[in-house]
Amino acid sequence: ENTQLTIVHRVVDGDTFVIESGEKVRLIGVDTPETVHPKNGNKTGIKEIASDEVKTYHYDSLTIPAFFQNLVLNQLKDFTTINSEAFNEFCAVNQVNVNDSSNIEKYYTIKILHNLFTSQTASDCSTGEILNIPYQWHWIEPNPRHEIYFASNNTLLTDMEPPPEFSKYNSYADIDRTPYLYLSDLVQSTPKYYSVSCDTFSTFGWCSEREMAFVSLLELLGYSGKVIAEGNHSWSEFIIPLVSVSGSTVLFKVTVDNTFNSVYWEETDSSFINEWKTENWNSPLEKWYNQKAHSQTEKSKINNHLVPPEVASRIEYKLESYLEK
Repeated sequence: ENTQLTIVHRVVDGDTFVIESGEKVRLIGVDTPETVHPKNGNKTGIKEIASDEVKTYHYDSLTIPAFFQNLVLNQLKDFTTINSEAFNEFCAVNQVNVNDSSNIEKYYTIKILHNLFTSQTASDCSTGEILNIPYQWHWIEPNPRHEIYFASNNTLLTDMEPPPEFSKYNSYADIDRTPYLYLSDLVQSTPKYYSVSCDTFSTFGWCSEREMAFVSLLELLGYSGKVIAEGNHSWSEFIIPLVSVSGSTVLFKVTVDNTFNSVYWEETDSSFINEWKTENWNSPLEKWYNQKAHSQTEKSKINNHLVPPEVASRIEYKLESYLEK
């Protein structure tokens, strides 16, 4: 028989646990209460096996958007268990249907992906609590990016010619990191970069680079967003419709700051949204950021880039470890 002995690393609830490899396992045929109404059908990303066995999460041959969507759906139960008080309060204050599955998915998609991508401050090497994506200043002297090496061969980025699509830059270190570069680096099998200050890491960026990648990814998942740039700082905004307790649609502007680790939901109306959708950019930089965030070329490359299974497992393991805290 195909039997494997393993160690249970953490019990999530009555029918779900995490094994030592980081994989989440859900028992079939065990009836335990759900903390939220689950989506109909089998959980996305769970392998179908016999009813007297178990289901585990698998992330084989998934593109970047598909992987992160699967990751969010597979973690909804844990996040709603741990974070239910904040979500319940948000729904009560805004008269949003707390039991609507689409509300739950939208709210936690923003929360989970933000938690993955954010740093804490606008200081070099600042990261969030889950993924090691260091903040790195750019276009200042001295430029901290000129001290970053390629981990594979110990070559400084300043000594490497930029790829053809970045030919206007003096070196690889000087590139403004567009969404595909940012996200494809993140899912490399091994960390691509190294610096004395930040150790090894897969990708990096300052405020605008983080937000361009975030908006691109969320747009590929069906969320309408844009990058806002004022002064020396950038953040993301999204327009998200939720279902009210009466069944009507209520519109929210969601402000996400992936530098200073904040998410703010604010109810709005259609007149604001019509203005929000116009391309009256605050500056040429804000226009460029949004051109890159919404670029069909960038999104096509992101949408076709496969995430190695070992990288998917590593990211999920880091998320599981964060949930244990």
